[in-house]
Amino acid sequence: MSDSLLRLDKVNLSIHETPILHDVSLQVHAGSVLGIIGESGSGKSMTAFSILQLLPQGAVCSGNIHFDGMQINNLSEEQLCHIRGNEIGMVFQEPMTALNPVQNIGAQVAECIALHKSVSRSQALTQAAAVLERVGLPNNEFPLTRYPHELSGGQRQRVVIAIAVALEPKLLIADEPTTALDVTTQAEILALLKQLVVESDMAMMLITHDLAVVSEVADNLVIMRDGRVLDHGPTRTVFNELKHPYTRALYDASSHTPERNASIEQVVPLVELTDLVCEYPMARRSLFEPRKMFRAVNQVSLSIFSGESVGLVGESGCGKSTLAKALLGLSPIVSGRIMLRGEQVHSGVKVSNKVRREMQVVFQDPYSSFNPRHRVGRLIAEPLHLLENQPDKHQRVKLIRVTLESVGLDGEDANKYIHEFSGGQRQRIAIARALIIKPALIILDEAVSALDVSVRAQVLDLLAELSDSHELAYLFISHDLSVVRSITDRVLVMKQGQIVERGDTDSVFISPEHNYTKTLLAAAPQLPQSNAEASRI
Repeated sequence: MSDSLLRLDKVNLSIHETPILHDVSLQVHAGSVLGIIGESGSGKSMTAFSILQLLPQGAVCSGNIHFDGMQINNLSEEQLCHIRGNEIGMVFQEPMTALNPVQNIGAQVAECIALHKSVSRSQALTQAAAVLERVGLPNNEFPLTRYPHELSGGQRQRVVIAIAVALEPKLLIADEPTTALDVTTQAEILALLKQLVVESDMAMMLITHDLAVVSEVADNLVIMRDGRVLDHGPTRTVFNELKHPYTRALYDASSHTPERNASIEQVVPLVELTDLVCEYPMARRSLFEPRKMFRAVNQVSLSIFSGESVGLVGESGCGKSTLAKALLGLSPIVSGRIMLRGEQVHSGVKVSNKVRREMQVVFQDPYSSFNPRHRVGRLIAEPLHLLENQPDKHQRVKLIRVTLESVGLDGEDANKYIHEFSGGQRQRIAIARALIIKPALIILDEAVSALDVSVRAQVLDLLAELSDSHELAYLFISHDLSVVRSITDRVLVMKQGQIVERGDTDSVFISPEHNYTKTLLAAAPQLPQSNAEASRI
């Protein structure tokens, strides 16, 4: 095999004298994919930031990082700026925080091109349009004048990928590149990235918590925990043998199914939607052009009963999040009716505290849903003002601690700020905020998409336990079909604003009727069965 394009030799990292990475060694070859797997806080992302030297103040990095025959961790900032984006591309974990909210998507992709190429603005925009189309955002449907907030989470992720691959770098570092993507788009993006690796002889470092994804894409694996490399080797070998106990634990957690009691049949639904229609005004192409409306939700009817978990699946932009916002009274509705315990919920009328007590939400992007100036204790206590009987100071502190511990965090984390946590830890905090007043319905919009597999298993067990003990209902919006199958009683399949298939979860997954449902199931990555697991069975 040829010399490695990227090689890390005993890289150590500390931030304000706190050790983060310990003797990390790995290598990536041109034309191959290295997968890095580990729990949140294991050092996966900090390894990537060390390569690019995008480190916070107080960081001390030692060891050797060689890229394309030269040591890059001793280069000047000016030299590193030439490499970043040009020779090493980066796809960050959270697309909304990686994009500039006041610049349209065309300008952001073109900026990367113009920084490293001697091209005019119009040429850069032309190349940007071509790159965006390559990642599934054609100009006729997604003009360059669109802003990040006008796109769904999956569409924003595609913009970030377009920026990273615009210059066809030698190395692409992809930090959870498909976390926000539906299964069909995920399959397309992974195929695109794999194609770039093969055609351009590019190397890729794929950081993910999804073992099924990495098993289909990566040639070699590195398993990390607490800043250390615990296991490594060819992907097939690692999965077949499961030699390290931690590797086996991750594998078991990936296929975990929480235990749930059989749901009790009820007559009166907790939530009922009837012929719901939601529309958005589209941007005018000229001053005098009449404004067109985009119908995001089209005549949707559904019901959710107390203690029931209902899954809502579909591709990005199909209307799932719009439906959830309409249910919460955060998005206008054109027609139809939303009932919660017999009380009508409508965005045109101020939603009462009584209704808000009954419904909480966990948003797709955890970081953008928090005030960065407040400590975590205050953030997760925000819904407490909805309670009729306010807890006193002592009860409040105890409740915050118990809630944090229930989602796998430490009670002392209440004194920290949100930027001090990894992406998966932020999602756990978002779930804690939703759980703290124990509402009747929680809308989970990709609530476990950013969690590593072991924490995801814990959170799903927690959600199942709360559902059984408090008759808590869930509307579980997700692109991860394996999670939907493990946690939901019924599933709704949404396409272009309409429900195209519905039924018991097992029935839909085993015998799908609609062609779109069959396409989704076919695109979902499958965790390979290991020889070690087969022998245990």
